[in-house]
Amino acid sequence: MKDLQETGYQVVKVFSEKISGFSKSLAERQELQKALAYLDKENVKYLLIHEISRLGRNTTEVLNLLKELETKSVSVHVHNLGITLSAENDSNHIFTKLVITIMADLARMESEQLSLRIKSGIRSRKAQGLHTGRKVNSTESREKFLGKHKEVIKYLGLGRPYSEITKLTGAAPYTISKVKKALAEE
Repeated sequence: MKDLQETGYQVVKVFSEKISGFSKSLAERQELQKALAYLDKENVKYLLIHEISRLGRNTTEVLNLLKELETKSVSVHVHNLGITLSAENDSNHIFTKLVITIMADLARMESEQLSLRIKSGIRSRKAQGLHTGRKVNSTESREKFLGKHKEVIKYLGLGRPYSEITKLTGAAPYTISKVKKALAEE
């Protein structure tokens, strides 16, 4: 975060996505949707992202999102590349778009390769007769799981948002979601 502030821009709000940009579409990524809504609501004209893969791993979706931001006159700075896609400055626009397209596609390919390597490793372990997946007897009952997360249950009951529950309890958003789902099964 410090290196971002050293760029000379005022960081107004930080959005941090915890789910994969590869397995989820842009519409399914809550933090990204919150960021886009914030840009509109607060009339923010400059979006700073650490790397292009933070927008997604689907090249087409990333390019469509960038086009949408451009039509709203929102400039996008990709920190690790040191480039800005500016709606106002057309001088290096074609080159910048080319670099962004290549980086978005490299992020997609990297994610696909990782997925293939994981699947290959699982197949290899199965072929060798080795165990794959969760450790034997590592699952806990619903009651035991909920018993470990009483604070989360309390704040969910009060209707607190996940971000606040995370700050108050230290529980990850995924854990909060899992607790909420377990409660719904009652």
